[in-house]
Amino acid sequence: MSQAPLPISALLQRADLWRGDALGRVEEASSTGFDALDAALPGGGWPQGALTELLLPAAGLGGGLGEVSLLMPALRALESDAGWVALVAPPWLPHAAAWQAAGQSLSRLLIVEAGRDDAAWASEQLLASGAVAALLAWLPDSDARALRRLQLAMAERRTLAFVFRGEQQATSASPAPLRIALGASDSGLALRILKRRGPPLAQPLLLEVARPVSWARLAARRPLAVPSLPVARLASVVARTPVRALASALRR
Repeated sequence: MSQAPLPISALLQRADLWRGDALGRVEEASSTGFDALDAALPGGGWPQGALTELLLPAAGLGGGLGEVSLLMPALRALESDAGWVALVAPPWLPHAAAWQAAGQSLSRLLIVEAGRDDAAWASEQLLASGAVAALLAWLPDSDARALRRLQLAMAERRTLAFVFRGEQQATSASPAPLRIALGASDSGLALRILKRRGPPLAQPLLLEVARPVSWARLAARRPLAVPSLPVARLASVVARTPVRALASALRR
């Protein structure tokens, strides 16, 4: 004899049932370092093992909006032996003093030189390798198919992965479970959460974030002394390579 169906009130108490007016759940998340942003994100932070897409205004794609400052607290909190912090096709050469002042160890920073046609492929190789703790990739021309490959490459990993694209992509399809449009505000950054596991966020979040517009200019005077890897060498060096072996290969 079949059981009687549960009443709606009982179903709403189930832990495995997501309600549209509540934030969804994520397996693992890392605090953003901003209480207001953590409260607005499923899991209370940046998702691990899933893409976060940050959409920038056209001028912001050249750097200096504060997009990296937004990520610094989470990058700083990474365990020292977790792997590389990889920057793929950054629009500027990061400034050593600025990264050190933000509490970042230059010994774990990796910059991958890649043209627009190769940047998505390079990002996929890095994510699949398991050698990176965090990936920051500037992919203004990549489509949803390329982003889906990145999502698959990091499956079952705890990597933080951030992809920067232009704000004109806001209406385009994307497999990223978290999409945030960034803009300048008087205090630093205005964040519009376009997509999350949960209801839409009606108002933008205003965060006090430094906008280091001078980093790119300072970098011209003092280049960052970290490994720089041409994309042509990436396949042979990073494909499913342990972190220590990768570090050894980069020093050659």
